[in-house]
Amino acid sequence: MTTLPTGLTCTDWSGCIASDFGGRVPKLMDETGWQDWAAGVILNLGFSGPNPYQFDDWRDWAERFCQNG
Repeated sequence: MTTLPTGLTCTDWSGCIASDFGGRVPKLMDETGWQDWAAGVILNLGFSGPNPYQFDDWRDWAERFCQNG
């Protein structure tokens, strides 16, 4: 099960995602780079999307990611 971003900061949620996927992705350290981090998550996990560069807000992307993951 993938942790939902509800009530979390971007960096806190990224830590949950790192744990959810057994450390196969790193925790995000700087929220301003969330799109690059998210693209790396998709690549590292072999997912086909959603494309983080099509989202302005990390929470919107995270919700979609959780639906697909």
